[in-house]
Amino acid sequence: MTYQPLHHKYRPQTFSDLVGQEAIATTLTNALHQQRIAPAYLFTGARGTGKTSSARILAKSLNCLAYDVPTEQPCGVCEVCQSIAKGSALDVIEIDAASNTGVDNMRELIERSQFAP
Repeated sequence: MTYQPLHHKYRPQTFSDLVGQEAIATTLTNALHQQRIAPAYLFTGARGTGKTSSARILAKSLNCLAYDVPTEQPCGVCEVCQSIAKGSALDVIEIDAASNTGVDNMRELIERSQFAP
């Protein structure tokens, strides 16, 4: 078995698993219940505060194949949920803002995001 950092091994998989982020979990859960999903979300904050975990849970909630509508409890076992958890989903783009600060980086992102699913 390969080494896996603790923050990857024990990454929260549902909104109820998020610790210390009850406000964002509640906000995103309410948006899912009301089916009022914003066209974009920006997750910011200090390192280790749950930005990536929150974003991945939201992505799984919106794309989970086990449900016909967005859900606050993604299955975690379908192909889409698994690929999002691994960071290899084609429909979900994660950006490290510290590494992608230039205009060219944003142009490339816009170009990549214009492909239909």
